[in-house]
Amino acid sequence: MRITNVNGVFYDSNAYLIDAKRKILVDAGIDGKRVLKSLPQDLQLIVLTHCHYDHISAVPDIVAATGAKVAMHKDDIPLIRSKKLSASAMFGVGSPELKIDIPLNNDDTIDLGDCSLKVIHTPGHSPGSICLYDESTKELFTGDTVFEGGSFGRTDIGGNPEHLINSLENLTKLDVSAFYPGHGNIVTENANGWIKASYVNAKRMIF
Repeated sequence: MRITNVNGVFYDSNAYLIDAKRKILVDAGIDGKRVLKSLPQDLQLIVLTHCHYDHISAVPDIVAATGAKVAMHKDDIPLIRSKKLSASAMFGVGSPELKIDIPLNNDDTIDLGDCSLKVIHTPGHSPGSICLYDESTKELFTGDTVFEGGSFGRTDIGGNPEHLINSLENLTKLDVSAFYPGHGNIVTENANGWIKASYVNAKRMIF
């Protein structure tokens, strides 16, 4: 599969277009009109790694233009309506109006036609945060759970520090060739090492 970051400027999250037989977008960012310039008309699915405004605000515009369905972990779906827990209050706006068509659970499989992604529930940054793992290529979409340089997601917007540490520990058990975080640079070298560093740093800094 070919992966393109079509977003990721200013406070926007990265938004990854997966150009497989079934085209999907992982996260959407804030500015739907800008993101749409890089999206195909046959986009079928938007998978949201969690409920925060900087990842979901563009969804209504993208859905209106493409008809794509929207998927999110079931534990984050109720939080979309909360200005505090969706983090929209931090941007001085209300929560975006969007419908989740497909509630996700841990170990669900997202079929892309010629490849698939496994849903890994990684609570901590939010209750329903997820990562997506391609077991064939060992690529991982990490949302705001793991970042480049041994960094990790904040837990002060409805998150849970203990849950985050447990989630990071679970990710260290994967064999990861590259990971695609919700913000910052794509990591293609020493991906396993940086995930382990994020876990160690979280344990030291949070407790």
